[in-house]
Amino acid sequence: MLNKRLKSFFSDYSIIIIFAAMVLILAMIKPQFIGPSNIISMVRQVSLIGILSMGMMLVIINGGVDLSGGAQIALASVVCSVFAQEMNNNLFLAILCPILVGLFCGLINGFLITIPKIPAFIATLGVTNIAKGMALLFCNGQPIQVVNETILWLGSYRIGGGAWAMPVLILIFLLCAVLNHILLTKSHFGKKVFALGGNEQAARVCGISVERTRMIVYLLISVYAAISGILISGRVGAGATSNGVEYHLDAIASCVIGGVSMKGGVGNVLGVAIGVLIIGALQNGLNIMGVSPYWQQICKGLIIIIAVVMDTIKKGGGE
Repeated sequence: MLNKRLKSFFSDYSIIIIFAAMVLILAMIKPQFIGPSNIISMVRQVSLIGILSMGMMLVIINGGVDLSGGAQIALASVVCSVFAQEMNNNLFLAILCPILVGLFCGLINGFLITIPKIPAFIATLGVTNIAKGMALLFCNGQPIQVVNETILWLGSYRIGGGAWAMPVLILIFLLCAVLNHILLTKSHFGKKVFALGGNEQAARVCGISVERTRMIVYLLISVYAAISGILISGRVGAGATSNGVEYHLDAIASCVIGGVSMKGGVGNVLGVAIGVLIIGALQNGLNIMGVSPYWQQICKGLIIIIAVVMDTIKKGGGE
């Protein structure tokens, strides 16, 4: 009985235990790792990835994948900067237009995946190139400086004083996480997402509109990508085609590490949020220790592989 309870405890809280152990080890090696300024800096660095991860987890739980998220962030950052600088510094358009462009990309993804039923991997890979091309057209290949004070405030401002002053970026990430949790656990749509990812045929039999649900999921991740694009413009002070272009890989990694099954139907916001923090702690800790970025990539890859293997074992070897 005790063994069963321990097994259940470690199964339910394994991701938290892993994160706590990682923090403890890094703090023992480099005590400055747990300094207030370093912790705040670390969380701020991964907040943009975290926001995209909220959308990515919806897609993966739904049984799909989206490789265009990073390119959509770059496109949104460029569009935001164009309207923030050249259209009379119009804040409304600087926020609305990137979201509309993101919805356009999500609509293409959703259409290709639900109507001609092109595999998500191929469809979103194609949209990646479309988004990159659109970004280059908007800015002619050159970074565009952000001059809107509100956009800069959203990306760079801190609330409060001292070492624990809280960046607005982190608060927006937390807000997105809370909204995603409510969407997945308290709404009928959330139940449809889980049902579709668990068993598409059973979901159809239960009367769930598979096509509509899948379309909404791809629209939602595009909104999250657009939000990240707007915020990264304020964070770095410019819109550029390189902004966040690889973030979709870290978002997928965060979801997998956080317990979202690549087979669909399983996942929760807390696990993904901790997965994001694990990615951040790993990068930050290795940076403090002076580890080469090349080795950091290898470590990240190994962690993703281990997480997928553990997920496969937990599900009985993929039965």
